[in-house]
Amino acid sequence: MNALAIDCAVSKIAIAAKKDSKSIKVVIDIGIRQSEKLLPAVDYVMKEMELSPKDLDYTVSTLGPGTFTGLRLGLSTLKALNLSNGTPLYGIPSLDAYQWPYRNFPGMKLSLIEAKEEEYFSALYSNAKKIRDDEDLGIDELLSIFSEEDSIIVCGPGAASFYEQTQERKSLLNIHAAVPAQDACESLFEMAEIKISNGESPLQDYDGPVYVRKSEAEIVLEKKKGIS
Repeated sequence: MNALAIDCAVSKIAIAAKKDSKSIKVVIDIGIRQSEKLLPAVDYVMKEMELSPKDLDYTVSTLGPGTFTGLRLGLSTLKALNLSNGTPLYGIPSLDAYQWPYRNFPGMKLSLIEAKEEEYFSALYSNAKKIRDDEDLGIDELLSIFSEEDSIIVCGPGAASFYEQTQERKSLLNIHAAVPAQDACESLFEMAEIKISNGESPLQDYDGPVYVRKSEAEIVLEKKKGIS
């Protein structure tokens, strides 16, 4: 199948195009200039695969949680392709995508994205089943979930920092970090094609990013309303 994927859940945005079994990927990590570079990056990977928008069987993106700006940017880019060419757009929960390569490992997997210092977007999986939904938790809250007998694999973009900080706390937990953290583009392709084979519907026009945490703008607005 021919497809375009964008992993936009973290500040390092990855864009990949695939044509049957071949693929190419570009990663951009240049802060506020990413909005300028995303469309040229999409154009580049498409041209390298000798694909035009009308050739795409589907597009897929991380759906959240993650950065507010990145998720809006990635999804709006793919929605434009959907509107102009009718290309089906699939959304994959970010934390599901990051744990996908480790889904067959025994025991528990904790998928993590850094939210703020010592705070993480997280989801917990046992074997291939999600046993705790997406949450926004601090390190101590996350550690309190487990007992000393548990063996945990931490994965995703927040795995390395979480592992380092738990070791500094001299936790007795048996924690293994799946690092270095990779982007989720390959997982997005695999998971989207499973959805397609199962007959699942793509995202609708009104579907947007999934947030676990309120944006700074929403927090400020709520505080203003509370004062008034």
